Amino acid sequence: MDKSMENAIRFISQELSANPRANRSKLIEEASQKFDLDPKQTEFLVNKYILNQ
Repeated sequence: MDKSMENAIRFISQELSANPRANRSKLIEEASQKFDLDPKQTEFLVNKYILNQ
């Protein structure tokens, strides 16, 4: 896994730890932009944080 994905997962996990009711879609969108993720990486995050709750 590349560094940008590690950072994105760490970012989303920390945000959800601080606020479990945070909007996951917005967190994924923010992480995608912040860490310059490609569409496949963003799709992975959607699968991990939204579809597999």
